[in-house]
Amino acid sequence: MPGRRRRPRTAGERGAVTGEFAAALPAAVLVLMLLISLAMHGAAQVSLEDGVRAAARETARGADEATAIETARRVADEELEVSITRDGDYARVRAVRPVRILGLVEVALEQTAEAELPVEHLPPAEVPAGPEPATSGDGS
Repeated sequence: MPGRRRRPRTAGERGAVTGEFAAALPAAVLVLMLLISLAMHGAAQVSLEDGVRAAARETARGADEATAIETARRVADEELEVSITRDGDYARVRAVRPVRILGLVEVALEQTAEAELPVEHLPPAEVPAGPEPATSGDGS
């Protein structure tokens, strides 16, 4: 209604908006921190899976276990626990690391990732017989 007049604020109402904002701000910050933490957890899981896949590729190509573990840690994180098994024609890599909230607070959860690839069976390299015998230039 256009002709309606606002009633004046009383002394008890002054600062009510500020008080409501101050009461709601911690909850909003908490929700924002949880959303950021969830995004960081998702990104960490993706990097963990990338590291496990890289280690599985190295293992399938015939690299030694130390090289594969170093590859997983370089790609994903230094705090990984990596286990590698070769089962017949397959190389399996499993990695575990602790979950951290906002990258700081460690909780009693773990992120895990696994990868399995067939081992490449390369033909044995041809070993050269040695240097070619020297021939003399006189045709003999």
